Amino acid sequence: MTVDEYKEEITRIDAVYVKSKNNLYVKYAASNEIYKKGDIIKDHRCTILINRITAYKDFGLPEPAYSGKELKKDLTPKKNGDRQSIYGNDRVELVKSAE
Repeated sequence: MTVDEYKEEITRIDAVYVKSKNNLYVKYAASNEIYKKGDIIKDHRCTILINRITAYKDFGLPEPAYSGKELKKDLTPKKNGDRQSIYGNDRVELVKSAE
């Protein structure tokens, strides 16, 4: 085995590892989703209408990240069209269900 072959193999193994780890993050975060697209949720910062759910990983376990248009107190979209994200399920309240 040459040095170049070794480096190629290490690079391939690292890429497979990172992809597998990211897939696990998404799978774990998805298993902890308690809100769905179309729900209106709020936290201490904002209220949003969810239209996208992804995964978020910082220092702890992966968590769902809910994104959508920011709403006013009367649950209508803000005029500026701002989008916000709410990370995780802690201290998040369901305002209105999509159903």
